[in-house]
Amino acid sequence: MIRIGLIGGTFDPFHNGHRKLVEAVLKSGLVDRVILMVAGQQPHKTKLKVSAAGYRYEMAVRGVSDLELVEVSDLEIRRPGRSYTVDTLALLRHELAPEDKIVLVYGSDVLFDLPSWRFPEKILAEADLLIAHRGGISQQDAKAQADRLCQDFNARIQFLDAPMLELSATEVRAAAVRGELDTGKIPERVASLISRHDLYGYDDELAVVEPAIWHQLSDYECQVRPLLNHKRLLHSLNVMRYAMHLAQIHRVSVEKAGIAGLMHDCAKCLEAHTVLHYARLAGDPELLEPALAHGPAGAWLARHQFGIEDPEILQAIHYHTTGNGDMSDLDLLIYVADKVEPARTYNNLEAIREAAETDLVQAMRLCLVEVEAFLERENKPSHPYAQAALMKLGVWVQQTDRTDTKLPEES
Repeated sequence: MIRIGLIGGTFDPFHNGHRKLVEAVLKSGLVDRVILMVAGQQPHKTKLKVSAAGYRYEMAVRGVSDLELVEVSDLEIRRPGRSYTVDTLALLRHELAPEDKIVLVYGSDVLFDLPSWRFPEKILAEADLLIAHRGGISQQDAKAQADRLCQDFNARIQFLDAPMLELSATEVRAAAVRGELDTGKIPERVASLISRHDLYGYDDELAVVEPAIWHQLSDYECQVRPLLNHKRLLHSLNVMRYAMHLAQIHRVSVEKAGIAGLMHDCAKCLEAHTVLHYARLAGDPELLEPALAHGPAGAWLARHQFGIEDPEILQAIHYHTTGNGDMSDLDLLIYVADKVEPARTYNNLEAIREAAETDLVQAMRLCLVEVEAFLERENKPSHPYAQAALMKLGVWVQQTDRTDTKLPEES
C-alpha cells in the first residue's frame, strides 16, 4: 500500500507557503509521496478570476522540480467545466492501485467548509484528511470541528504538527504586478517564469473582463492543451493575454481577441502531413508552405474541432503568419500580439510594443518591416500576402519568386 498525499490548489502563484507545506507533509512520514493537483474551475469561486491553467501548472512544476516523491497532476485542468473534489477523487482512483490510500491535505479552515461541498460523505469515505493548522483558526476550534466530522461522516482525520509559512497569494500576486518578485516568498524558478512571461502584468485591467469570458477561455484551453507542447501553450497564453490587453485599448472585442490569441497556433504542433491536410481543406493554396500552413490549418481546426464559427476570429487565425491586404483591427491585433508577446526577445520589440499601445497600424507596419528585413538578410523571398499588407500600409517592397520560408516568429 502506498499513501498518497493529495494537495490541491490554484497555485496562483505557487509560493513558498505551498512548498513548505509539501516539505512538511513529506517529512511527517504520514504519506509516501505527494501529488499536487492544479485546480480546475472551482465551483465555490465562480466570480474569482484566476490565471490560465497552463501558467499555474508550469509554476507548480517549477516550484517542486527539485523535490523527490512529488509530482504535479493536470487531471483537473484537462477537463472543461467545474471541478468537484468528489469527481477528482473518482478519476484519480482509476489511476492508482486498489490498495493505495489517498490522504487529502488541507489547511484547518477546510474543516468548516467541507460539509457544504458536493457529496462530503463520499469524499470522506474515499480519503483520509491530513490537516495543517492555519492562522485565524485556533487549534481548539479545529479539533472540535474535526471531532464533529468524525461523528457525522465517520471521517479519518490527523493533524500535521509542523510550522507553516503563512503567505497570501493575493499579496504575492500584487507584489508581482509591481515587479517585486521576492524569492523569499516565491521559489526562484517560479519567479523567473513570472518575470519572463509577465504573468501578472495586465491583471488589474483584465480584472474587468466578465467571468463568463474567462470560463469560456478556460474551456478552450482545456480543449487545445493536448495539441500543444508546453512551450507553445505558454506562447499561446501570452498572445491571448496581450491581445486582450490591446483589445481593451483599441476597442476591439476582448472576447474575440482572447479566443483568437489562444487558438492562433492550435495546429502548430501537429504532424507536418496533418497540418498540410487541414491547410488544404481550408482552401488557400497560397499558404501551403511548411512555415505558413499552420495558419489556415488552425483556422480550419478551430472551426471544425472546437466549434468556433465567428468569421473574424477564423480570419485572424488564418492570416496570423503573413498578414494580408485587407486586415481588420482584430487581424492587426493578433498579428502584432503573436510577434511581440512578453516572452519574445528579438530585435526592435520595444518600439513595436510602444507603437501598439497607441497605433495598431504603425505597430503592424513595424512588424512587417522587421520580418522583411530578416528575410532579406537570410536571402529569402517575401510572401505575396505580406507584400499586399505592406503596400496597403504605404510601404513598398520588391516582389520576388517564393520558395519555402521560415519567418523569425516561427523559429
